[in-house]
Amino acid sequence: MKNKFDNIEIRQWLLPIGFLLIACVLVMGSSPLYVTNPWVDSNAMFTMGRAFLHGYVPFKDIIDQRGPMLYLLFSVGAIIRENNFFGIFLIQVVNMLVVYVLTWKLANTFKMKIIDTKWLALLGPTVLLATNAYSMGGSPEEFAFTSILYLLLVINRAKQNVDNIPLKEFFLLGLNLSWLFWVKYSTAGAFVTFFIVVALYLLFKRQFRKLLRVIGMSLLGFSIITILVLIYFSLNHAVNDLFNIYFVQNITAYGQTNQTVIVKLMSLLFLMGQEIGAYRIVALLIVGGWIKALYDKENITLELIIFLGTILFVAMQHRLIQYYNLVWITFLVVALLRLINIKLANFENQQPIKLLIVSALMLLPFVNNQDLYHLVIRGAGVSVGEYRYNAQPSFAKIMHQKEKNPSLLLINDLDNGFYLSSQTLPTTKYWQKLNMNYQQLPQMYEAFNTYMRHKQVDFVIIKVDVPLAPDRQGQYRQIPDFIDSHLSYELLKNYRIESAVSNKADDNYILMYKK
Repeated sequence: MKNKFDNIEIRQWLLPIGFLLIACVLVMGSSPLYVTNPWVDSNAMFTMGRAFLHGYVPFKDIIDQRGPMLYLLFSVGAIIRENNFFGIFLIQVVNMLVVYVLTWKLANTFKMKIIDTKWLALLGPTVLLATNAYSMGGSPEEFAFTSILYLLLVINRAKQNVDNIPLKEFFLLGLNLSWLFWVKYSTAGAFVTFFIVVALYLLFKRQFRKLLRVIGMSLLGFSIITILVLIYFSLNHAVNDLFNIYFVQNITAYGQTNQTVIVKLMSLLFLMGQEIGAYRIVALLIVGGWIKALYDKENITLELIIFLGTILFVAMQHRLIQYYNLVWITFLVVALLRLINIKLANFENQQPIKLLIVSALMLLPFVNNQDLYHLVIRGAGVSVGEYRYNAQPSFAKIMHQKEKNPSLLLINDLDNGFYLSSQTLPTTKYWQKLNMNYQQLPQMYEAFNTYMRHKQVDFVIIKVDVPLAPDRQGQYRQIPDFIDSHLSYELLKNYRIESAVSNKADDNYILMYKK
């Protein structure tokens, strides 16, 4: 009899999880359904992961701006499959399943009445996938979403009362903070705010012994990943590189102006407003969830403070890119569960609600996320948005015809998949143009000039955002318009155009080969 009930229980899980897996295949750019994930950020992180797998030390041998744990994660994907994104896809699916389980636990915490919580749990993945903040998937914020959802589960399970949070939870919260800190520290705003509030609360209550226990347990969790990171970089004599690039460069390069403190504070407020303004409907639903909680006489003070801290940390990056917003969009999961937590009289037919949830999971990403139009289905040749994946394989073929072990450099954009398509790794410390201009990071541009002056790389790839000129002379004239002026002389002196290929009218590439 017990086995019969177990089989029924398993079957009840299979259908919603099955729909979730279908959504992953359809929406994730790393899905085997598509030729590749063309998003530059995912490609840059995958190149870093592949390099990490082959013994490169991040920040010492090869430079990018994100955290070492993210590169470790992408190196695991490379272990599974190094010549495409399938390994990354599997990691993303596991992350999505964790989001599903956490949402299920949240739904049970709220004692949802309207429908089986196994189906309601699909709301978490729906929120993660449904807006253009997801882009084509693989961002640090996608993995931060999961940790922040866990934090929201903890505080709501404790009725948003610090006194109700078990001491052992602080170990796991500290571990999650450490994970985010070493993936991309700007995603840790929710956890930093939470721990500050907890410390102030316990100080105010004069619970000094409990405060020390909480600090000890949290630091124990935080130290596990942190110690491993520091040991790795110490063994590779790269601790200074880690701190100079990951912290000093990232913190000082952006938003450095001669503005007064008041003006800088106002700029932060404007950026916070832009975050909300970019996703007005999401923000309204989150506020609606809080209003519903207040109507139900629930305490939401802690959650509200954490939310404000989260959007503040996003604004402190001094610029706003759509995928940054995923960290605060996480709060929509809790809001939706609150809003639909109603008891309908004589309501027994759950099928329409199940259909509505599944429809939202499958359709909303294609309604809100125009980036998905860039994904080329295998065998199709062209995406729905008329995007083609031509330049990358075309250049890879040429590079291997010209050189046995080709080396390349991207001086005006992030990695667009050229390292993956050519199955090469960077041979220079700076290997792609980071999102910093000459004033912010002059050493990168000077390094590019050195590489080109001494022909340390075989190929240089230039992205051109307008239709390519029909002849070589016209293409030579286009190049200076799309690269930093400090780079034109060494590039044109030492490299010649080998090929030019268009993926779309505003997505064109010129391959230059050393003279």
